[in-house]
Amino acid sequence: MFDYEKIPFHWVNRLGFLVRKELTSAFRATEYAISAEEWAILLVLWRKGPQSHSALADVTIKDRTTVTRLIDGMVRKEMVNRAEDSTDRRRSVVALTEYGHSLQGALVPIAQGLITRASAGISPEDLAVTQRTLQKMTENILEAQPRNTKDIGK
Repeated sequence: MFDYEKIPFHWVNRLGFLVRKELTSAFRATEYAISAEEWAILLVLWRKGPQSHSALADVTIKDRTTVTRLIDGMVRKEMVNRAEDSTDRRRSVVALTEYGHSLQGALVPIAQGLITRASAGISPEDLAVTQRTLQKMTENILEAQPRNTKDIGK
């Protein structure tokens, strides 16, 4: 019999679902109706600045249609706006609004609280090994992917 509980992907998937659920719940318990998927886009924009829809889709491992839907909602919530790409007028880039920038100070401590809770009882050394292992597994899977998706895990 195939024991799914001995497969790392089972635990990665389970943890991913729990984190999305808990993070969304934690944000909503405050005044912020922000989903874990919107959080992922905010993280990228806070770190890298304005991005194309394609770049956001690659980093968040979502299809362009899903990212477009997420961005539409984030525009309605005034977290981001779209602007014409200065190098290619056929493309648009997504950028944070002033409100989107201001969310970082409020949301990061909430997410950090979840990280702290999830990491309780785990040594920093074990967390470092886990992170390196998951990064390497991601790289192994991406090695067979087309060039434009290889930056997803970074």
